[in-house]
Amino acid sequence: MRVVFTTWAWPSHLYALVPLARACRAAGHEVLFASEPALTRDVLRADLPAAVVGTDVDTAGMVREYLLPLPGAAGPAPRRDGRGPRVLRMLTAHAESMTAGLIRLITDWRADLVVYDQVTLAGPIAAAVTGVPAVRQLYGFDLLQRARGVLPDALAPLADRFGAGPVDPFGAVTVDPVPASVQLPGAQRTLPMRHVPYNGPETSPWRPPGPRGRPRVCVSWGHTIAKVDPSRFIAGRIAAALAGTGTDVVLAVSAAQRDLLAELPENVRVVVDTPLRDVLRDCDAFVGHGGAGGILTALAHGLPMLLVPQLPDHAGHTGRVAAGDAASVLSLAELTPAAVREEVERLLEAPGPRRAAGELREEMLGRPAPAEVAAALAELRPSLVRH
Repeated sequence: MRVVFTTWAWPSHLYALVPLARACRAAGHEVLFASEPALTRDVLRADLPAAVVGTDVDTAGMVREYLLPLPGAAGPAPRRDGRGPRVLRMLTAHAESMTAGLIRLITDWRADLVVYDQVTLAGPIAAAVTGVPAVRQLYGFDLLQRARGVLPDALAPLADRFGAGPVDPFGAVTVDPVPASVQLPGAQRTLPMRHVPYNGPETSPWRPPGPRGRPRVCVSWGHTIAKVDPSRFIAGRIAAALAGTGTDVVLAVSAAQRDLLAELPENVRVVVDTPLRDVLRDCDAFVGHGGAGGILTALAHGLPMLLVPQLPDHAGHTGRVAAGDAASVLSLAELTPAAVREEVERLLEAPGPRRAAGELREEMLGRPAPAEVAAALAELRPSLVRH
C-alpha cells in the first residue's frame, strides 16, 4: 500500500502524524509526506520522505489576528463573513495552496490512501478527485466539529474547480488519539489510536536529571506563540513566578526561544531543543499554553496541568481537559505571579487533578497502538474506496 500523509507547514501538525506514518512504513507500506516548502526540513528530520506541494502561506500572520486580547486591550470581534468563523480563511488559504499539487502527487505516485490532519482540507478534496480513500487524523480535540455545518460550503468552490463534487471534510474515517471521555463527540466513523508523543527529533542523548527532594514542574510554551508574537512568549515569566515555591522548575524551550528569556531564578533549569516527552518523564506537573500536543504529551505521563491559553483553539483544548478535571486554567486577565504559584501548589498538593490525569493516561494506554491502526487501515482500504 502507498500512503500519502499531508499537512500544511506547521511543525506541531507534522509531529502528530509522525507515529502513524512511521508505523505504516514499519509495516512495509510505502509512505510519502507532502507539505508546503517550509515544512520540508522538519519532515526530513523526522526521518520521513518529503514531497513539496503548493507554496508557503503566511500562517503566522493569520494566527496573529486570532490572538486573544491582552487585559485592557480591545481585541477584534470574532468575524463571520457569511461563511462561518474567520479561521476558515486560513484553512481555505492552505487548501488553495496545496490542492493542485497534491492531486498531481497522488496521481503520479499512484497512492492508495491519503491521511490528512484535521485542518488540511486539501487532503479530502485531492482524495475525492483522484478516487482514493481519505483518512482524517486528529492532532488533538476535534474543534472543527463546531464548524461542521459550514465546512462543506467553504470547500465547495475549490472542490468544484477540480471537479470533485461534494466533499466530506471529515473523510471516510477519523483516527483519534484523544481519550473519548474528553473528546468532542461527532458523527464520523472513528479509529481510536494511542497517543505516542513525538515532539521533534532527538538532538542529544537523554540524561536523567538526578535525584530530587522536592516536586519538579515543567514549563513549556510550544512553538506557535513565539513565532506569532514574541512579546506573548511568557514562559520565562511563568517559570520565574515559581521561585520560592519549594519546587524545581524545568523550562523547556527551542533554540529560537532561548534569547527571549530574561535572567531566571536559581531553581529554574533551562533545557533547549529537548523533546517534551523526555522532560516530562521526570516531572510532577506541567504548565503550558494549551496547545494540543503539549496537553496530550502531559496526559501520556499522567501529569496535572496549569494552562494559559492565548488563542481561541488553545482555549478550546484547555476547556476540554479542564472539564476532565486534569487541568486548571488561568485567563490572561487572571495571570499574576501569585495566581500561578497558587494554582501550581494546588496541582501538586490536591489529589483530584493528579488522579484525573492518571485516569486519562490509563484511558490513552488502553487504545490501539499506531502499529495496530496501520494494520487496520490496510484492512479497511477496500471498503473505504468510494465507487
